[in-house]
Amino acid sequence: MDLEHRIQDVQALSDKAVLLTNRDYLLNVHCAELKTDQRDVFEKARVYADTVYKLRAMGVVQYGVPIESKPGPTVTMEFFGEKRTMIMFASNDYLNLSTDPRVHEAIKKTLVEYGVGAGSSRVGTGYSYLHKDLEARLADAFGKEAALLFPTGFDAIASPQTALCTAKDRILVDGSSHACILEGAYSSGATVRVFAHNNPERLEDALRRSVEKLDGGGIMVMVEGAYSMDGDLARLPEITALCKKYGARLLVDEAHSVGVHGKFGHGSVEHFGLQKEVDIIAGTFSKSLGATGGFVAADKEVITYLNYMARKIVFSAALPPILVAGVKAALEIMETDSSLREKLWENVKHLEKGLREVGATILGTETASVPVLIGNDGVMFRFTQDLIKEGIFTFPVVYPTVPKGKSIFRLALQSKHSKDDLDHTIEVFGKLLRKYEIIPN
Repeated sequence: MDLEHRIQDVQALSDKAVLLTNRDYLLNVHCAELKTDQRDVFEKARVYADTVYKLRAMGVVQYGVPIESKPGPTVTMEFFGEKRTMIMFASNDYLNLSTDPRVHEAIKKTLVEYGVGAGSSRVGTGYSYLHKDLEARLADAFGKEAALLFPTGFDAIASPQTALCTAKDRILVDGSSHACILEGAYSSGATVRVFAHNNPERLEDALRRSVEKLDGGGIMVMVEGAYSMDGDLARLPEITALCKKYGARLLVDEAHSVGVHGKFGHGSVEHFGLQKEVDIIAGTFSKSLGATGGFVAADKEVITYLNYMARKIVFSAALPPILVAGVKAALEIMETDSSLREKLWENVKHLEKGLREVGATILGTETASVPVLIGNDGVMFRFTQDLIKEGIFTFPVVYPTVPKGKSIFRLALQSKHSKDDLDHTIEVFGKLLRKYEIIPN
């Protein structure tokens, strides 16, 4: 088979693999085309795995490649049969706190005193003074009466709506919201409506219709503080005003804004000075705070309710004490060492400016990620492989994560990215944008 036909075959299979990540497509289209006998519940897994195995055999390796070094702006990975040093743009460790010695010292001390795991759920015996202290710190940091720790950030952001909303209620969700917001919303049983991304006018239309159709229920609005795929901040001043006007409760997911925005790194709500206006602030520890787990901060009564009604709290083991200690140390560093955030923003601006100069189309520029619009879905696989060959690692973002024809590369910056690595990335993108005729030669 000649190279051109091989590229076409690999591209077609890659495109198919993207479609198959949608389970409805896998079951209702792909399996139907193959006349798959689905009386065995494992058969769908075999059909899906067959595509994955073919991609691996062709050398297509973008997802799930093991990293052989500690996290950081450069990492060691294996591609094309050899270990390579890659410039990492797919990590959300924005402030590089996962490798900060001060965080490690806090974890080592706690390991000796408390062990590794919590041993039980938070409402059982997994709740320690470490957990209590961090919750108090988070409540104070985010301007709320109380806070609650969750095993993962996904759990933290999916749980409030599941526990608080019922079939009588309506949940309004920004169109660019993360899967955890959507999963929690749909799992609640409430009527869910999606409004156009970061569009207060469309939100008001949805609020008005919701008020007209309510029958004894309430309204919850859910947005992200910062949208890393779009590169913009939520228009929180307008959104909070609308929620007050229509009597809706507002939850802000600060996953991508903690450590990045606000005077002390507390996120978009702090950035806009709206701590008293936003009803629930939720977030994750897996990005700027360099660990895993999540939190919800709100009125004391709401936190007490979630503590006993959120199933992810009641039926999951509590966050391990060593991670609690690590998060507390990272939080203190984030709040007191603004140089990390300043360096991060220097890198964001440097990469953005350089990419624009070589002709790239950049979406929003208000987050720690620089989203580069490619738009031509058909070249994304080959473009990604060329980036890997040049020592640059990031994921292609294609349909259904974004609309068809809106494919992007989301370049997540870290405070420790070097200018040399950023300049190399700018040069490579300029070359590849011309190669694939995204911009004129």
